[in-house]
Amino acid sequence: MPRKPVVRSNEHFYHLTGRSNNKEHFYLGSEQVWEIMVKQLSCLQKEYDLQISAFVLMGNHFHLLALTPNEPIEKIMYSFMKDVTKKMQKRTGRINKIFGGRYKGCLIEDSKYLLNVYKYVYRNPVAAGVVDRAEEYPYSTLQNKSSLTLSKIMPMNIAVNSSVELDWINFSFEEREVESMKWGLTRSKFQYMKSGSRRKPVSPRDLLNTG
Repeated sequence: MPRKPVVRSNEHFYHLTGRSNNKEHFYLGSEQVWEIMVKQLSCLQKEYDLQISAFVLMGNHFHLLALTPNEPIEKIMYSFMKDVTKKMQKRTGRINKIFGGRYKGCLIEDSKYLLNVYKYVYRNPVAAGVVDRAEEYPYSTLQNKSSLTLSKIMPMNIAVNSSVELDWINFSFEEREVESMKWGLTRSKFQYMKSGSRRKPVSPRDLLNTG
């Protein structure tokens, strides 16, 4: 089945992901891969005004929430994956390809959808059983121990890394909500999976107090 084209937009965030070749762990350790990827994303922020809300590196893939106001998303991601590949090949001395294919992207037009995708991205290490709480994972911008400038998407009355935000992120999705999120992120434009005779969208419970 042919891959669906990524919808172009300079007004809304994308969920972007890329996976290593053969779904194996990257050839370098996570600390080195993190260093390379963060440096390249930082360069793209300076050169193209790439706006990043969240970035999480897992053992064999990454998740990125980003807005590209000035350049097509395919140009940004081509540059990112090409330069990351070159730097990783140089460090490892390998000529094999690093990524298993081109990136996958999902446009997120609704602000409530975006908040739940943001939570889903940061919960990846928890869902994988790597850590108990999302903020404990070192290869994540949740605590932003990196050179990246993050674009705030949380409601303005909720401080970055506040207990409200962290407790909300760490409150787990239900299994059917996770299934709905995963399904939605395979679409060109994000939407929740529909279920039941009335085809009602399976949306996560709204537990974030934005009042």
